Amino acid sequence: MAAIIVVAGASIGSMLVENRLFSVINVNLDNARSLLPILQFTPKMIVTGILLFLASGIILLYSVNWVYLTQPWFIIKFVLFVSLPVRGAIIGKRSTMSIATHLMQTPTDKAALMTLKAKMRRFHIVQFIIVATIIFLVLFKIG
Repeated sequence: MAAIIVVAGASIGSMLVENRLFSVINVNLDNARSLLPILQFTPKMIVTGILLFLASGIILLYSVNWVYLTQPWFIIKFVLFVSLPVRGAIIGKRSTMSIATHLMQTPTDKAALMTLKAKMRRFHIVQFIIVATIIFLVLFKIG
């Protein structure tokens, strides 16, 4: 349960901080820059939650004698679950680093930041679709 709270809280928190950062860029650049440490910290909390999630999942599998390993719904769910941090590391981290780089430049390239905003919005939408698919597979065990 703690893993779900950590992952969900950090994911939603990261998205809220990111939205606030992009809404403040045009008004006060210093306020936007002050949000960077939070934006760079939340992925660490997400990784911590995912590791807790993985550990609890392995313990659960052990407790049921690894029965679910051959189930198609479980294999699909596991592949989707692994894709979440991989996409986060490849797309999310790289984009967050680009946001930080662009914010620290003088003058700030606002067009590039708006492109990154659109990229991050797509990233979050796909991540939440993957999570919804995992929840669907867990609830209905289709496959």
